[in-house]
Amino acid sequence: MRSFQSIILLIPVLLLIDLYAFKGITTLIKLKSLIFRRNVSFIYLAFSVIVIASFIFLYLNYQHSSEEVSRLQRILWYDAILVAIYTSKIVFIVFESFDDIVKGLKKLTHKRNYKEPPPPTNTAVSRRDFILKAGIIGAAFPFLGVLDGMGRGRFRFTVHHSEIKFHNLPQAFDGLRIVQLSDAHLGSLYGNADKFEEVTRLISEIKPDILVFTGDMVNNFASEMAGWNSVWTRMKAPMGKFAILGNHDYGDYSAWPTPAAKKANHDALIRQEEEMGFRVLLNEHVPIELNGEKIYLAGIENWGLPPFKQYGDLAKTMSGIPEDGFTILLSHNPDHWVKQVNEKTSIPLTLAGHTHGFQFGLEVGHIKLSPVRFVYKYWAGLYKSADQYLYVNRGLGYLSFSARVGIWPEITVLELKKS
Repeated sequence: MRSFQSIILLIPVLLLIDLYAFKGITTLIKLKSLIFRRNVSFIYLAFSVIVIASFIFLYLNYQHSSEEVSRLQRILWYDAILVAIYTSKIVFIVFESFDDIVKGLKKLTHKRNYKEPPPPTNTAVSRRDFILKAGIIGAAFPFLGVLDGMGRGRFRFTVHHSEIKFHNLPQAFDGLRIVQLSDAHLGSLYGNADKFEEVTRLISEIKPDILVFTGDMVNNFASEMAGWNSVWTRMKAPMGKFAILGNHDYGDYSAWPTPAAKKANHDALIRQEEEMGFRVLLNEHVPIELNGEKIYLAGIENWGLPPFKQYGDLAKTMSGIPEDGFTILLSHNPDHWVKQVNEKTSIPLTLAGHTHGFQFGLEVGHIKLSPVRFVYKYWAGLYKSADQYLYVNRGLGYLSFSARVGIWPEITVLELKKS
């Protein structure tokens, strides 16, 4: 959850967006009656103040407690509405700023001769009015997109299938099918366990050999897993189900009365994942044997760049695996692949999650766009570098806001082939 400091930093940004958008609104209504202009201005400013005040109130009164699930739900819904409002305003001010930039350039290049264009008549439409009206139309698209993401988008479970070829894959494992799930964040999904029947059905149709979960089963608390056991136990894989922990699974984002209470939460989470049928890998690996040949499934604890903690120990995780052993590494944060795996080990395949694809973006064919690309170089899908592969799952649940826009919840199917 956001700290008090981050809230303080965000409020001026929201105010600047509001004020700049307000400037454009007042330009559009400048030819209307004085009463109309006053009413519109009052409604706009009052609404902006209410939105920001609600934001401050909700976050300053949120307690990081396992008993606060319902309040967390309200915050996630509010976050989604906040994203819808301010994404739309940002789109609007992009249009607005275009005309301001053009006007500024004209002033710079024609300092002596530049004159403000005369105000349009009641029937004429100025370039600026046209741009601002286009901005309002453009702003409607992200607003409606977020509303759709709050409804259908967050449960639009999508199967992504990738076939990967390896020269050193043991022959017995040619055609191995792995289903990867990640980032369920069950506390955010409170009351929606029935929606996951679709996930169970899809996995049953896929018939994976191995099922892996690459971290962040919960937001903070093991109690978030209550009522989910039957959903996850019905997800089957004959060669086993395996899981690792993500940054949220350690309870690091909550205040605990004692270290023992935090450890008890950690132990309860692992125990409940095991009851769901998962073997939880904590800086360890397991051999998987078929027809006398072996591959190795290694699971490292969470390792991320600051401010994320580094519980992972790659040397310990890989200890005992033969040098030529074919290894699949489960590592929650894709930054770990960049810093410790790629071109530093011979691990051919790493499976990660963590980014959620920002839950906001655009994917059309091979085009992938999302603000998260400015934070993570590898953020969704399959990547290859130096004959090593990384797959980053887009996540199954959601966090921070109750929506998915353009980046849908993912079920990954990886089919391994021998080249």
